[in-house]
Amino acid sequence: MIRIMKVSRDEKNRLALMYSLGKSRFGIILAIFSEQGICAVTLLSSSDSIQEYLKKEYADANIKKSEVPGKYIHEIAETMNGTESDFSLDINGTEFQMKVWDSIRKIPYGSVRTYSQIAENMGRPRAVRAVANACGKNPVPIIIPCHRVIRKSGDLGGYGLGINVKKKLLTHEKYVKEKGNMASGNAESAEKIPANTN
Repeated sequence: MIRIMKVSRDEKNRLALMYSLGKSRFGIILAIFSEQGICAVTLLSSSDSIQEYLKKEYADANIKKSEVPGKYIHEIAETMNGTESDFSLDINGTEFQMKVWDSIRKIPYGSVRTYSQIAENMGRPRAVRAVANACGKNPVPIIIPCHRVIRKSGDLGGYGLGINVKKKLLTHEKYVKEKGNMASGNAESAEKIPANTN
Protein backbone atom coordinates (compact mmCIF):
# COMPACT_ATOMS: atom_id res chain seq x y z
CA MET A 1 0.00 0.00 0.00
CA ILE A 2 1.01 3.64 -0.34
CA ARG A 3 0.70 6.23 2.38
CA ILE A 4 2.07 9.67 3.19
CA MET A 5 5.28 9.51 5.20
CA LYS A 6 4.91 9.64 8.97
CA VAL A 7 8.41 10.78 9.71
CA SER A 8 10.35 9.29 12.61
CA ARG A 9 13.03 11.55 14.11
CA ASP A 10 15.77 11.11 16.69
CA GLU A 11 16.53 13.30 19.71
CA LYS A 12 18.35 15.80 17.45
CA ASN A 13 15.28 16.09 15.20
CA ARG A 14 16.98 14.22 12.36
CA LEU A 15 15.21 11.68 10.17
CA ALA A 16 15.59 8.27 11.81
CA LEU A 17 16.01 5.71 9.03
CA MET A 18 17.58 2.32 8.42
CA TYR A 19 19.00 0.63 5.35
CA SER A 20 19.64 -2.87 4.07
CA LEU A 21 21.29 -4.21 0.96
CA GLY A 22 21.81 -7.31 -1.12
CA LYS A 23 22.74 -8.43 -4.60
CA SER A 24 20.57 -8.94 -7.67
CA ARG A 25 21.32 -9.57 -11.32
CA PHE A 26 20.79 -5.83 -11.92
CA GLY A 27 23.16 -4.56 -9.24
CA ILE A 28 23.19 -4.03 -5.49
CA ILE A 29 19.73 -3.32 -4.13
CA LEU A 30 19.72 -0.64 -1.45
CA ALA A 31 16.51 -0.19 0.54
CA ILE A 32 15.94 2.75 2.90
CA PHE A 33 13.12 2.40 5.39
CA SER A 34 11.54 3.79 8.53
CA GLU A 35 9.50 2.01 11.19
CA GLN A 36 6.43 2.55 9.01
CA GLY A 37 7.78 1.05 5.77
CA ILE A 38 10.06 1.46 2.76
CA CYS A 39 10.98 5.05 1.90
CA ALA A 40 13.34 4.54 -1.03
CA VAL A 41 14.89 1.88 -3.26
CA THR A 42 17.84 2.20 -5.61
CA LEU A 43 20.31 0.04 -7.50
CA LEU A 44 24.04 0.63 -7.17
CA SER A 45 26.81 -0.71 -9.38
CA SER A 46 29.22 -1.51 -6.55
CA SER A 47 29.43 -1.70 -2.77
CA ASP A 48 31.98 1.14 -2.79
CA SER A 49 29.26 3.64 -3.76
CA ILE A 50 26.86 2.87 -0.90
CA GLN A 51 28.23 5.26 1.73
CA GLU A 52 28.69 7.96 -0.92
CA TYR A 53 25.06 7.58 -1.94
CA LEU A 54 23.82 7.72 1.66
CA LYS A 55 25.84 10.85 2.45
CA LYS A 56 24.59 12.58 -0.70
CA GLU A 57 20.91 11.67 -0.42
CA TYR A 58 20.52 11.54 3.36
CA ALA A 59 23.05 14.02 4.70
CA ASP A 60 20.66 15.32 7.37
CA ALA A 61 19.34 11.93 8.46
CA ASN A 62 20.33 9.59 11.23
CA ILE A 63 20.60 6.46 9.11
CA LYS A 64 21.87 3.12 10.36
CA LYS A 65 22.29 -0.32 8.86
CA SER A 66 19.40 -2.60 9.79
CA GLU A 67 20.03 -5.22 12.44
CA VAL A 68 18.07 -7.60 10.21
CA PRO A 69 20.44 -8.56 7.34
CA GLY A 70 18.92 -8.01 3.92
CA LYS A 71 15.58 -6.76 5.24
CA TYR A 72 13.15 -6.29 2.29
CA ILE A 73 15.84 -7.27 -0.24
CA HIS A 74 14.53 -10.74 -1.00
CA GLU A 75 11.01 -9.42 -1.58
CA ILE A 76 12.27 -6.63 -3.86
CA ALA A 77 14.35 -9.11 -5.88
CA GLU A 78 11.36 -11.44 -6.12
CA THR A 79 9.32 -8.55 -7.52
CA MET A 80 11.80 -8.39 -10.41
CA ASN A 81 10.92 -12.01 -11.14
CA GLY A 82 7.18 -11.49 -11.14
CA THR A 83 6.29 -12.45 -7.58
CA GLU A 84 3.82 -10.06 -6.00
CA SER A 85 4.69 -8.83 -2.51
CA ASP A 86 2.59 -6.74 -0.15
CA PHE A 87 4.94 -3.88 0.68
CA SER A 88 4.25 -1.16 3.24
CA LEU A 89 5.55 2.04 1.65
CA ASP A 90 6.36 5.12 3.68
CA ILE A 91 6.69 7.69 0.90
CA ASN A 92 5.91 11.34 0.40
CA GLY A 93 4.52 13.08 -2.67
CA THR A 94 1.95 15.53 -3.96
CA GLU A 95 -1.62 14.38 -4.48
CA PHE A 96 -1.00 14.19 -8.23
CA GLN A 97 2.23 12.21 -7.83
CA MET A 98 0.55 9.73 -5.51
CA LYS A 99 -2.21 9.16 -8.06
CA VAL A 100 0.34 8.62 -10.82
CA TRP A 101 2.31 6.17 -8.69
CA ASP A 102 -0.86 4.29 -7.79
CA SER A 103 -1.72 3.96 -11.50
CA ILE A 104 1.78 2.70 -12.31
CA ARG A 105 1.63 0.19 -9.48
CA LYS A 106 -1.27 -1.51 -11.27
CA ILE A 107 0.62 -2.14 -14.54
CA PRO A 108 0.92 -5.94 -14.87
CA TYR A 109 4.31 -7.62 -14.81
CA GLY A 110 5.79 -7.90 -18.29
CA SER A 111 3.49 -5.20 -19.69
CA VAL A 112 4.04 -1.55 -20.55
CA ARG A 113 1.92 1.58 -20.69
CA THR A 114 2.65 4.96 -22.21
CA TYR A 115 2.82 8.25 -20.34
CA SER A 116 -0.20 9.27 -22.42
CA GLN A 117 -2.20 6.23 -21.33
CA ILE A 118 -1.47 6.92 -17.66
CA ALA A 119 -2.58 10.54 -18.09
CA GLU A 120 -5.77 9.51 -19.92
CA ASN A 121 -6.63 6.87 -17.33
CA MET A 122 -6.35 9.55 -14.65
CA GLY A 123 -8.73 11.80 -16.58
CA ARG A 124 -5.88 14.25 -17.28
CA PRO A 125 -5.04 13.63 -20.98
CA ARG A 126 -3.00 16.82 -21.25
CA ALA A 127 -0.85 16.04 -18.23
CA VAL A 128 1.60 13.79 -20.08
CA ARG A 129 4.66 15.81 -19.09
CA ALA A 130 3.48 15.97 -15.48
CA VAL A 131 3.08 12.18 -15.49
CA ALA A 132 6.64 11.82 -16.80
CA ASN A 133 7.90 14.17 -14.08
CA ALA A 134 6.06 12.14 -11.42
CA CYS A 135 7.76 9.00 -12.73
CA GLY A 136 11.10 10.73 -12.29
CA LYS A 137 10.23 11.52 -8.66
CA ASN A 138 9.25 7.95 -7.81
CA PRO A 139 11.27 7.08 -4.67
CA VAL A 140 10.69 3.32 -4.88
CA PRO A 141 11.39 2.16 -8.45
CA ILE A 142 10.85 -1.57 -9.02
CA ILE A 143 8.20 -1.65 -6.27
CA ILE A 144 6.31 1.08 -8.14
CA PRO A 145 7.42 -0.09 -11.61
CA CYS A 146 7.91 3.16 -13.50
CA HIS A 147 10.25 1.27 -15.84
CA ARG A 148 7.04 -0.07 -17.41
CA VAL A 149 6.05 3.40 -18.61
CA ILE A 150 7.37 4.39 -22.05
CA ARG A 151 6.78 7.05 -24.66
CA LYS A 152 3.91 6.86 -27.15
CA SER A 153 6.48 6.56 -29.94
CA GLY A 154 7.80 3.36 -28.42
CA ASP A 155 11.00 4.97 -27.16
CA LEU A 156 11.84 4.01 -23.59
CA GLY A 157 11.95 7.58 -22.26
CA GLY A 158 13.83 8.36 -19.07
CA TYR A 159 14.46 6.37 -15.90
CA GLY A 160 15.93 7.38 -12.57
CA LEU A 161 18.11 4.28 -12.32
CA GLY A 162 19.44 4.73 -15.85
CA ILE A 163 18.08 3.86 -19.28
CA ASN A 164 20.22 0.71 -19.50
CA VAL A 165 18.67 -0.62 -16.29
CA LYS A 166 15.20 0.17 -17.64
CA LYS A 167 15.94 -1.76 -20.81
CA LYS A 168 17.32 -4.73 -18.86
CA LEU A 169 14.31 -4.82 -16.53
CA LEU A 170 11.84 -4.77 -19.43
CA THR A 171 13.80 -7.43 -21.32
CA HIS A 172 13.96 -9.63 -18.23
CA GLU A 173 10.24 -9.25 -17.52
CA LYS A 174 9.38 -10.10 -21.12
CA TYR A 175 11.55 -13.21 -20.94
CA VAL A 176 10.07 -14.36 -17.62
CA LYS A 177 6.53 -13.72 -18.81
CA GLU A 178 7.07 -15.60 -22.08
CA LYS A 179 8.60 -18.56 -20.27
CA GLY A 180 5.86 -18.51 -17.69
CA ASN A 181 8.56 -18.72 -15.10
CA MET A 182 7.73 -16.58 -12.10
CA ALA A 183 10.47 -18.20 -10.08
CA SER A 184 12.65 -16.57 -7.50
CA GLY A 185 16.31 -16.77 -6.94
CA ASN A 186 18.52 -13.84 -7.75
CA ALA A 187 18.86 -12.03 -4.45
CA GLU A 188 21.88 -13.00 -2.40
CA SER A 189 22.31 -12.43 1.28
CA ALA A 190 23.60 -9.12 2.52
CA GLU A 191 26.42 -10.86 4.37
CA LYS A 192 28.14 -11.60 1.04
CA ILE A 193 28.74 -7.91 0.42
CA PRO A 194 32.16 -6.72 1.63
CA ALA A 195 32.37 -5.51 5.21
CA ASN A 196 33.32 -1.97 4.16
CA THR A 197 29.65 -1.30 3.31
CA ASN A 198 28.78 -0.87 6.99
